[in-house]
Amino acid sequence: FRDPLSKKNWKESKRTMAMADLAQKIETDSKGIPVKHVGYPDGISVAVFYLIGNSIFGGIGLAVAWFLAYAPDAKRANADTKIGILAEHNLGWLYLGIFLLKLLQIPIGTILGEARKASKVAVPDQHVYRVMGSEGSKLGYVLMETDGVHGAFNRAQRALMNYHEEFPTIALQYVAASWVFPFEAFVCVMVWAMIRCWGAVGYKSAAESRFNGIMPRLMVMCSIQGMVLIAAVKALA
Repeated sequence: FRDPLSKKNWKESKRTMAMADLAQKIETDSKGIPVKHVGYPDGISVAVFYLIGNSIFGGIGLAVAWFLAYAPDAKRANADTKIGILAEHNLGWLYLGIFLLKLLQIPIGTILGEARKASKVAVPDQHVYRVMGSEGSKLGYVLMETDGVHGAFNRAQRALMNYHEEFPTIALQYVAASWVFPFEAFVCVMVWAMIRCWGAVGYKSAAESRFNGIMPRLMVMCSIQGMVLIAAVKALA
């Protein structure tokens, strides 16, 4: 029988070696910055890449919201009744504002993406520091530790911050969408929350694994966004 402690140490060693092998694949310069940008495709600008991605997922999310949450006869009458109340109180503008708040986050994310690609700074780093003083210029930049338990801690912390960064917008849209589409919005936000937990487990292990479940996560986020847009447009029509 294998000693439990030995088994634990073996798993830890295997994980550490895997992360070390991954780190070795990213070539860095003398100050610790990757020689090549990480995570962005070549031959296409960040703006175009984000525009295409958001357009595709936004369109799919709107279609899902329309055909699964609104279009079925069994659901449309109830939804129209609630949308009528929104229109009666001139709340279509509130819903449109919520939709646009989410939409106008895209340019800010694009600006960040362009800056990150140009700087070649890889995740989980969010800032680049330099040592000040007469000897500071001779030293490398101050970046996050990526190896061992401290690297795992840094990535787990970033996973939590990723959750916090998305939470205000998703919560606002969830509350708005729930008035018209309560069950569908509930399902979407629960899927989003569970996938965020899955992504945190992956991010702790390796930076690349932060994308665990990214496709369904984007789908449900855009579906809630679609529900808000449907309510806004129909209430203002």
